[in-house]
Amino acid sequence: MKRALVLLIAIPLIWVLFNILSHGAILTTGNMVNLFKYMSVTGILATGMTLVIGAGYIDLSVGSLLGFLGAVNAWLLMTGWPLWTTLLVGILLAILLGSLHGFIVAWLRVPAFIATLSGLLAYTGLKQYLANPVIPIRNETLLRLGQGNVYGIPICVLVLGLSAILCHFLATRTKQGRYVFALGSNREAARYAGIPVRGITVFAFALMGLMAFLAGITATSQLMAGAADIGDYQEMYAIAACVLGGASLRGGTGNVWMSLLGAVLMASILNGMEQMGIASTVQKVILGLILTMAVAVDQALGIPDCNRT
Repeated sequence: MKRALVLLIAIPLIWVLFNILSHGAILTTGNMVNLFKYMSVTGILATGMTLVIGAGYIDLSVGSLLGFLGAVNAWLLMTGWPLWTTLLVGILLAILLGSLHGFIVAWLRVPAFIATLSGLLAYTGLKQYLANPVIPIRNETLLRLGQGNVYGIPICVLVLGLSAILCHFLATRTKQGRYVFALGSNREAARYAGIPVRGITVFAFALMGLMAFLAGITATSQLMAGAADIGDYQEMYAIAACVLGGASLRGGTGNVWMSLLGAVLMASILNGMEQMGIASTVQKVILGLILTMAVAVDQALGIPDCNRT
């Protein structure tokens, strides 16, 4: 509760501060809508990353994976595949690749950092090969995901909300979700308690793969194309959002809704810097410093991590 209160106070303060510094460019209807539209990709990834981190792992591949999956879907559409068949193929491929990471970690005992770093490199190469040059998306139904609104609410924000509801339900209302955080708390104790450690590991990474797919089609529909640079740095933003939301990198804790607040906080800072005209290279430096300071202050003040929900 203490962390949630801090974030809920900090986010509006950041809006007001940047609104003053940007001479009123932040607190406009158009800018706030855009802020939530473009944090939807990071937010979708953060919902799945909460469970991966909760299990005591990390997934560095999701940024390049979302770009690769988006490029695959754009390419299939360009070659004449029907939309729903394309989406089904994308979902199956995403779950398969996520499960592959889980298999490598659980059965081959490769550290998650190395397994997913390898994935990051592989998917980066594949998306650059597939989406160079850019693959335009002309399917109006898919484009509505990134460009359309329902009663004034961007559809991509609704997809983010559904992703959060799904991951929160899995984390709090299913035994697999509870096992995820038990695994992160104490792997040996979880094994002795009869929890299927390998299966739960695959479950967490497979869910992350599905979230990467949703983030991928959201990002490509927003940009109206599959491109080689889609997804760059998104894994870092998703991990940072979870950490700001209270997920411990040691595992055992995490909260999907808190991770979303962390994503909103990061998006607010980035949006504010963009409205002020700060160069993107400087933005990354500032964001890195803010994340480091936030975690350091958090540890120094002893603000407790959020519950495992």
